[in-house]
Amino acid sequence: MIPKRFYRLVFAGIMSLFMSFIMSGIITFLNLGFSSSFFEQWLLEAFPKAWVVAFPIIFFIVPYVAKFAESLMKK
Repeated sequence: MIPKRFYRLVFAGIMSLFMSFIMSGIITFLNLGFSSSFFEQWLLEAFPKAWVVAFPIIFFIVPYVAKFAESLMKK
């Protein structure tokens, strides 16, 4: 198992992989339709670029979003 001190890193990695995989697939589909090059464009072009952007955003932004969401909740 992974030590607890790496939680933020593991969380950001998993969340960014799922988020960028799904979003890049949807955006690629909307831009290209289901063409013969869809999977190539999605998995070799769009997804890696999206993940490189999503990972640091999630890593640095999630703590602030969590605090903001907590402040919106009733005590």
